[in-house]
Amino acid sequence: MLQYYTKRFEVIIRGKYPANRKKLMIANLMSEMETAFNMPMQSNPEWEQENEEIIALYRRISASRNL
Repeated sequence: MLQYYTKRFEVIIRGKYPANRKKLMIANLMSEMETAFNMPMQSNPEWEQENEEIIALYRRISASRNL
């Protein structure tokens, strides 16, 4: 399942979409990940430790919003 979100992220980043469209697509992707992986609303070190790959991808996606 994580590969699915990684691939979608790569498609968004590499796509030739207008900047505002990319931001919306990234926001939607992040929301979908939050639901799919039952991500806690507040920082939870225990959850993050148990789900290192998920949180790493989520943070990478989040950081890309500022590019």
